[in-house]
Amino acid sequence: MRQLLLIVSLCVVFPASSDAQHSGVFDLESYNAFLAGSENITGANLLQEHPIGAFKSRTDLDASSGLFSDSISLKYELTGSEQQLLLRNGFVVTERLQPNSFGDGFTDIYKKDLPVFVSTDAILHALHMSYDLFLQEIENQLIIPELSSLMSSVRSQLTVVHNGTSDERVLQAVADLDVLLTVPMRLLTGEDTAPVFAGNEATIDQLLNLIDAESPGQYALFAEECRNIDFSQFTPRGHYAEDVSLRRYFKAMIWFGRTELYLSQPGTVECQASEADVDRQVRLAVLMTQLLRDPVALRSYRRIEGQLAFFVGEPDNVTYDQLESLLTAVSASSVTDFVDDANVDVLQDTLATRPFAGQKILSQILFSNDIRDPDAIEPASAFMLFGQRFVVDSFVSGHVVYDEVIPEPSIDPRMLPSTQDILYALGNDASLQFLQDELDEYRYAPNLEAARFLIDGLGEDHWESTFYNGWLDAIRTLNPPQDRTDLPSFMQTAAWWQEKMNTQLASWAQLRHDNLLYAKQSYSGGITCMFPYSYVEPFPDFFRSVSALTRRTAAFVRDSAGEERIAMHFDNFASTSDTLAVIAQKELDKRSLSEEEASFLRRMLREVDSCGPVIDGWYPDLFLGGPDQAKESDLIVADIHTAPTDKYGNNVGWVLHAGTGPLNMAVVSAEVEGVGTVNFVGPVLSYYEHLSTGYKRLTDQDWATAYSVAPSHRPAFVNIYLADASGAIRPGQVSLATGDTEEPVNDPPSTKIAISNYPN
Repeated sequence: MRQLLLIVSLCVVFPASSDAQHSGVFDLESYNAFLAGSENITGANLLQEHPIGAFKSRTDLDASSGLFSDSISLKYELTGSEQQLLLRNGFVVTERLQPNSFGDGFTDIYKKDLPVFVSTDAILHALHMSYDLFLQEIENQLIIPELSSLMSSVRSQLTVVHNGTSDERVLQAVADLDVLLTVPMRLLTGEDTAPVFAGNEATIDQLLNLIDAESPGQYALFAEECRNIDFSQFTPRGHYAEDVSLRRYFKAMIWFGRTELYLSQPGTVECQASEADVDRQVRLAVLMTQLLRDPVALRSYRRIEGQLAFFVGEPDNVTYDQLESLLTAVSASSVTDFVDDANVDVLQDTLATRPFAGQKILSQILFSNDIRDPDAIEPASAFMLFGQRFVVDSFVSGHVVYDEVIPEPSIDPRMLPSTQDILYALGNDASLQFLQDELDEYRYAPNLEAARFLIDGLGEDHWESTFYNGWLDAIRTLNPPQDRTDLPSFMQTAAWWQEKMNTQLASWAQLRHDNLLYAKQSYSGGITCMFPYSYVEPFPDFFRSVSALTRRTAAFVRDSAGEERIAMHFDNFASTSDTLAVIAQKELDKRSLSEEEASFLRRMLREVDSCGPVIDGWYPDLFLGGPDQAKESDLIVADIHTAPTDKYGNNVGWVLHAGTGPLNMAVVSAEVEGVGTVNFVGPVLSYYEHLSTGYKRLTDQDWATAYSVAPSHRPAFVNIYLADASGAIRPGQVSLATGDTEEPVNDPPSTKIAISNYPN
């Protein structure tokens, strides 16, 4: 049950640990307990509770005197503005230099015989490219065949059930299940698969036409009353848009992942399901569960679910196993046990006592006619065969907007989250400074801090449980520490930690892109070529986290899929990350590298055949697709949140996107033990945001041009370190607090991106 939050300017008391205890796992009760005791928290209170200290406004090193300073300026023709940013910050990133890929960027540095900067961006990008290709192989080789087998096995039983009963309610459930399975069968195969019962043909055709239209609409799905369905979610995006079989698979899994079979009534003022409609869908869910016990079908279900659980996590809905446990609890086993509505009531009453009954993330279009009513919108308890997965970042974005944040009188509802909400909830205290305007305007600090409390308390088991969580954990290691005195000079500046926000968000966009089908969206060699020096971005905990993630992935692949080639790739990724962690730690400790470590860095990349077009080395080996994949251009976009209406209730269909743009070149000036100041060059990621209307969900193909035109934009926090495409300083510079009295610091801006919201 949601609680009305009245935020007033009184004394503030953060909940004591005894009031809101954390279990170390995701616990909605802990979140609600913290929220209940935090209603007076303000944005200013959060700054006091999570102090990050003052950053430096300038570096202490003189980059102009660094080794290879003249060579880099000459060979890359640095502009006066780029050199100015380099001297001020100890590094500069420029949009003027845009390598096609990390492989191309490193190759260019290699050919120019310049010191190379190995950024965390480069490693995260290799992780993204390998995971995305790995996912495609598993989908094509394992999941698609098993999904086809499962549907065929269940559909083959429908005639037997139909012929064995005369009860109208059971017959209705059988007919409904035919529709539930024939629609995705046609979507998956692209063939005109006949329904088991010819009378369903018209219904199936209507649904397929709505799916093809890819626009929200109303349809009485397994019901007499209408339902608002966001058919725009069927738009194939990410790697699913590139291949016919994957496009078909995407649509079939969106059907299974978003078609809710109501086990209770949702809270909405439009298209409200009747009790009879819900009872009908309960019987449909029970029949699906009953027929899934078939050994062939159940084996396929387990194989698919095992893969998806490792990739992303558990579904945010009632699952097959949970519904089986409910049937056991009420001494029922088949759909015939629920011909009597009284037995449906018993099942629903029992379900209401279970922790898995409710959905944690609203991901459907529901409406309220009273924005002050905290109970007006409530997602149904629902069964789905392969429901979309719960992910903590979607939980955050869905709980800092209406209707989780109920506005006070005179305050507008917050319809869209900020990506800075995600960073703060994941532990980046500096990002809080860029949220103050919105925290003051919408007064949602209690919700944001409750989400942070929940995530801060998650134990290792959570972060190690899925590939998705492990990737998020690696991103978390790039948060700024409170004590930065022992870090390299450039890493003590505000500009650097704003650049790391760019890295975090770009990698997060890649994470959401690769998993957008499964993650639940919130509503609301040559002789003369060489690297004379190499500098690994000194985040040893980041490399340790990536090592642990890829080692777990190798073990999973070996055990579940028997793909030794893929397992060996991730083992190699882990070993390389281990070595990079040791090197990064030595850089922080100001210790010289061993000859073996220096030799390893020199083997990062080389061109064979006398500087010919083929590259090898440990960096291209990080790509599952090999050297060719390391040289591929990769601009991606993911829709991360949907707001059906604006604050006035107008149907706008806002879809918030996060994406990556062209790579930029960075020049970094750092101290090398036993050498002195050296200037390094390396490619880094760029991050963009985009807000579309009319439920337009961008594909990577759309993004290839859309990233560069309005409303796509880069957040204002990048301007402090980024030179534009002409090599000039970008206007509108903003900074994290530096405490520098010699030059004024611009007020940190809100990064808001631009009637229920749902995260994607």
